[in-house]
Amino acid sequence: MTTKRLVRISYFTMLTVIGGLIRIPVPLTPIRFTLQALFVAASGLVLGGRDGAFAQIAYAVLGLVGLPIFTTGGGIGYVFEPSFGYILGFPLQAFITGFLVGRKKTLSVLKLFLCAFAGLVASYLLGIAYQVMILTLVSHSAFAAALATVPSVLLMLVKDAVLIYLLCLLYPKIMNLIGKANEKAKTQENVQTELKREQPQPEGEDGADAPEPAPPKNPVPEPAGLIKP
Repeated sequence: MTTKRLVRISYFTMLTVIGGLIRIPVPLTPIRFTLQALFVAASGLVLGGRDGAFAQIAYAVLGLVGLPIFTTGGGIGYVFEPSFGYILGFPLQAFITGFLVGRKKTLSVLKLFLCAFAGLVASYLLGIAYQVMILTLVSHSAFAAALATVPSVLLMLVKDAVLIYLLCLLYPKIMNLIGKANEKAKTQENVQTELKREQPQPEGEDGADAPEPAPPKNPVPEPAGLIKP
């Protein structure tokens, strides 16, 4: 994996962290909207399925090792939180989004949205199943009570779908900016390469000092009668 790929993956890992730290409370409900699903979809659209999934796996690992980047903290014990299933769904969402977009010969806003929405639905299905499982097996809630939490999750799904649609509208401009940034970086690299070529090279092989000239085979005899110092 090249350094450039690692940097781009780390960017989207950082964006997912920021999206989780932005929490918008919904009045009269315990629900808090975040922007994680938006940046997860962006990682799949921009990086592709494989690298987008890597970015989200890195996010999950950073949280599990103890960094408080999840919605309510971090650490290995977070696997027993009902919301951890949605974190498990992030790599799946990014992969499905990037994979479906990569198979399209032509792209439009509608096609981009359908690809991203498919990844979002897959992530939510995994998250809902995990949430119900933790609530019933770990929190010992009744199965009916666990299912009663699903409608609030569907409200979050609608919110994320709207955000992802807005992202798809901006997708051409985002890729255009990334392409211009890549062209600028390549131009700077080419200029540096040309400058190195134009610098005078020291004589001799591999930049070594040029060998001293060998003395002539038949030196001119010194005049007779001169005393050497």
